[in-house]
Amino acid sequence: MGKYALLVGNSQYINISDFPVLPSAVRDIEALRQILVDPNMGDFTNSDVTVLPDADETQIRRAISRLFLNRQPEDKLLFYFSGHGTLDKFRKFYLTGISTEGNDLIGTALSSDVLRDAMRQSRASQIVVILDCCYSGAFPKSMKAKGSGIDVISELEGTGWAILTASDSTQYAFEQEGFDLSLYTHFLVEGLRTGAAARNKHIGITVDDLHSYVTEKVQLANDRMTPKMSLDETGHRIVLARSPQEDPKLKFRKEIDELITSQNGKILPFTRLLISKAQQQYGVANEDAKRIEREVLLPWLEYAKNLEEYEKALIDTINHGLFPFNQPTQLEIEACEIKLGLRENDIEEVKARVIAPKQAEYDRQLEDRQKKVAEAAHLKSRQVEAELLRLQQASEAERQKQEQETLWLLEQLSKQAEDQERLKRQQEAEAERIKWQQQNKPAQGEFEFEYFKARLVKESSGFLGFGTKTKVELDRKKGKAQYIRENLGNGVTLDLVRIPAGKFMMGSKEHGDEQPIHEATLKEFWMGKYVVTDTQWQAIMGTKPSEQYYGWFQGEDQPVVGVSWEDAREFCEKASQKTGKLIRLPSETEWEYACRCGTTTPFHFGATITPYLVNYNGNYPYDDAPKGEYRERRDNVDSFTPNAWGLYQMHGNVREWCEDIWHDNYNGIPQDGSAWLSDGEQAKRLLRGGSWNDGAIGCRSAVRYGESESKGFYSFGFRVVASILS
Repeated sequence: MGKYALLVGNSQYINISDFPVLPSAVRDIEALRQILVDPNMGDFTNSDVTVLPDADETQIRRAISRLFLNRQPEDKLLFYFSGHGTLDKFRKFYLTGISTEGNDLIGTALSSDVLRDAMRQSRASQIVVILDCCYSGAFPKSMKAKGSGIDVISELEGTGWAILTASDSTQYAFEQEGFDLSLYTHFLVEGLRTGAAARNKHIGITVDDLHSYVTEKVQLANDRMTPKMSLDETGHRIVLARSPQEDPKLKFRKEIDELITSQNGKILPFTRLLISKAQQQYGVANEDAKRIEREVLLPWLEYAKNLEEYEKALIDTINHGLFPFNQPTQLEIEACEIKLGLRENDIEEVKARVIAPKQAEYDRQLEDRQKKVAEAAHLKSRQVEAELLRLQQASEAERQKQEQETLWLLEQLSKQAEDQERLKRQQEAEAERIKWQQQNKPAQGEFEFEYFKARLVKESSGFLGFGTKTKVELDRKKGKAQYIRENLGNGVTLDLVRIPAGKFMMGSKEHGDEQPIHEATLKEFWMGKYVVTDTQWQAIMGTKPSEQYYGWFQGEDQPVVGVSWEDAREFCEKASQKTGKLIRLPSETEWEYACRCGTTTPFHFGATITPYLVNYNGNYPYDDAPKGEYRERRDNVDSFTPNAWGLYQMHGNVREWCEDIWHDNYNGIPQDGSAWLSDGEQAKRLLRGGSWNDGAIGCRSAVRYGESESKGFYSFGFRVVASILS
């Protein structure tokens, strides 16, 4: 990809009666050139950046042609102009050369058609145009305007382009005292040079980033100037320069920029302390820190200076005896407000300080004269009344003070005793908590595993190969997951696997209670690697509910069965007390999200399952899969292979209780992954995943079962989740 730029800056206009001299324009293009050719910023090749200082219309036209023609689709082009823009009587926009004559724009200026046509004919896929020009006219020494009012965006807008302008079609673009460059280009260069314009540290400074930064800074210094941007649907993503986001000086700049902005440009004592701490944190040298602070403060200081000069001029005008203002004076004041770029609320505050008191003084003088005689007659009487009232108030205040001091002393003594007792209890509880944590600190780490993906494959069979049969082929894959191991006591542990935050489409079209299919968004949580076993249940609850069934339903590593939803909730409460963590049942949404682990197929294994992968009734396969083994019993929780997130037996073996109340469909289900606990059948709860006794269709990721919350059964079990592990 080639990167090419044309930078035009016109300062020394010949016809200064039409177009005043703009000293900063040539400095603008040199400052921007340095940014572009810097390998750590723009990374343009020096020979591919053309700089035209003080160029006439013919030179600009030829340079534009060379910039845009004969380019490749992958090239990136930048055209920048700093100087006067103007309009003819038909409001057609022109860029001016140094020899442009105001009464002969067709012959001596560059029509916007030339630039627009060159851009449209170029094959380059990324084109950025930056125009620092607008009104021209007579201004005070502190600022000079550039060009005539234009609607540049409507003149040049088109597919594949990003167009940035210093102001809209009715405003000025200023050269401002205190700035070496024009106001707009100063902050454009600053945002690129420092990297402060970047909002996404991974992709550099985009057109959108730069426009947002420059707009914010320009309007701090001059509220009457509104930079504009126009682009197509992808133009905002065009990257103009790299961003040194890891540069400590940039981090320091952004932090103090936020601090100073939060205080509206003022550095209060605590602001100064925070700036000093930020300098220490990022290791920024004193000289660099002072320079960065000056740059950040510059727009605020310049604006404050303008506001101060405005207030002083207003006071001087009043002191010269010109108040109340006549119409010519009022017009001069309004013109000054526009040229200084002052905000309406600041103007109102200044006038409230300067003019309002003067007006009030006039009104007060008349009223004072009318009241003077009457007030003198009653003055002595009011003084006596006031003194009596003062003595009464002083006596009452002293009485209340003594009463309050007595009550306060009693309250302090009582509070001190309570605080001492509370502190003692807190210290004892903290010591006990630390002791327990040291004894029960969970183990953390990663584990690796293999998992399978299943595919249905049809192949020829029978006489002369005219028949077909279906077989299931398995693809072996490797996975890795984070886990934490909680101590349940007596050497029994509980493994919880990290489930990442994300989104997924919940439900399926196979059954009405699995609809409507909807998107859910979940935060990170941790889920049991296995369903809860007989051993884990006994460690927490002290009972053996599985013993009520056949002998082959026993085993240390077999899932606990015969437990109701209420039993499972009680286990979670006691496990939470044991571990100090919030252990609970998963919501239905969390369960399906963890089961699918990013898949959209009926099973996390793929389109179907086999008894080699899942413990279910193999006499009832899914889709065209062949029949298989029916074990007629549960199996150890670590049998078979896990899913891609490291969770075992999410399909089959035992159905698993969830927190939610049963509803006949998903209309109204929470979208954030939380349990659905309102409405529905309040005494009926959800089970998911199918069991050893269900056919394959009853073991799908989306399948739902509803049972009484007090019912236990030989195919009902559960697994737990934890939302907070610290």
